[in-house]
Amino acid sequence: MLHSLLKYRSLWSSKYLGVVLSVRHYSNLKKSSNAVELLESWRQKFTELQIPEVKSSLDNILGCVLKRRKVYGLSERRDLILTQEEVNEFNRLCHCREARMPIQYIVGEWEFRDLHLKMQPPVFIPRPETEGLVELILKKNKSTEFVRFLEIGCGSGAVSLALLSALPNAKCKAVDQSSMACFLTLKNAISLKLSDRISVSQHKVTDEIKDEDFCEKFDFIVSNPPYVPTRDLLKIDPEIRLYEDLRALDGGEDGLNVIKSILRVASKFLKDNGTIWLEVDSSHPQVIEEYLNIHHKTLQLKFLSSHRDIFDKERFIEIRRDL
Repeated sequence: MLHSLLKYRSLWSSKYLGVVLSVRHYSNLKKSSNAVELLESWRQKFTELQIPEVKSSLDNILGCVLKRRKVYGLSERRDLILTQEEVNEFNRLCHCREARMPIQYIVGEWEFRDLHLKMQPPVFIPRPETEGLVELILKKNKSTEFVRFLEIGCGSGAVSLALLSALPNAKCKAVDQSSMACFLTLKNAISLKLSDRISVSQHKVTDEIKDEDFCEKFDFIVSNPPYVPTRDLLKIDPEIRLYEDLRALDGGEDGLNVIKSILRVASKFLKDNGTIWLEVDSSHPQVIEEYLNIHHKTLQLKFLSSHRDIFDKERFIEIRRDL
């Protein structure tokens, strides 16, 4: 396993670091200990190149260089003096952003519901709207309850670890088809001192499901699965297309391939009256409800409701195992 992880990391490095190293040399920018001049140079460059969220990018890169977690407005301070070593590091990280590397990968960590999680490419980066999925689950589960849950497609472990952090009596099984994602979830669990309540394993949920795959039934199942139709992958931002694992996004022709596999898993490994929580495309809730109505006799699952995200889109659905 370790050998394959290192080989995978090596392949990624040769593929993407070449992009970073091929950008303009540091000599094209003035290296100054005056942070104001340095920041203005990069602010202009990012703006010209139409890099998204210029201010946030500079704040986070500067915070990373200065080893600060509170970064908002940091790039606007006019009293910052950087050492030459810090200038060099700031320039290096800005070149990465110039190559459209996501800021989460550049700084190496990101916050999700007050948890500081390690990030590394190409593992899927948790989005802020997914925090809403966690909130919905927590409203239905008391912190004193003993629950066992399954996360399918754990990525960095953001959802599982946020739930475990808020539910001290919960235990979790987390699976992902990516060995790198499993590695990162476990790494974050250890960092947050939650590794004693989570087991992580590599598993492709679209494969044939066997009884020994999970060996138990769960109180609820949660997933933010791949749900982007394959034809739409070319439309996504270069930060995602170039650096993130597209397997975490590609939901097949209609975006429902993995979702239907999750429903089959839930039918088999969810406790009676257990719940499935899914993050889906805003066009999916009605389609999934119709699908469950047609296949109710086989799956024994009932569509309960859909919920809107922070952008007011129908994003989360709640389903119950209904005998």
